[in-house]
Amino acid sequence: MKNMNKKLVLVAGITLASASFYSASLTAATVSGNASANVLTPLAIANGANAMSFGDVAGDAIAATTVVLTTAGATSSADGASTAGTPTAGDFDVTGEGTLAYTITLPANGVVVLTNAAGPDMSVDGFADSLGGTGALTAGAQSFTVGATLTINANQPAALYTGTYDVTVNYQ
Repeated sequence: MKNMNKKLVLVAGITLASASFYSASLTAATVSGNASANVLTPLAIANGANAMSFGDVAGDAIAATTVVLTTAGATSSADGASTAGTPTAGDFDVTGEGTLAYTITLPANGVVVLTNAAGPDMSVDGFADSLGGTGALTAGAQSFTVGATLTINANQPAALYTGTYDVTVNYQ
């Protein structure tokens, strides 16, 4: 009888193990998920008709002065620099996908300078754009302007000073 009980226990154990093995495989299921990607037209930016120009400026012989160029292309100085000529804000054209929004990144302070061998570099800081840092395409295009503040060193030698600056756009 003891042998019979051992056989029954063994058969019951095998049956339970087999049932749990088969029941696990009977409850498994697989499904395929969907994946997609909507590829956007890359954003592009180009120089518009006007390059940034502070116009004709003159500083002070003793102290540094500043000239503010607005995004509308007007210049002013709160500390005595003279402004004349024909100032223009930088003009940029953006193209991309439909009506999507984008961000505008302008140079940080201390990065851009105007140079000429005649004298020391002049810094250009306080960049601002006419859209306030974000734009939204209309039918895949939009334009904006950029202004900044020029610092004229004390006793800056007369010459034409030039430089470049980067403007970056990126979809939001």
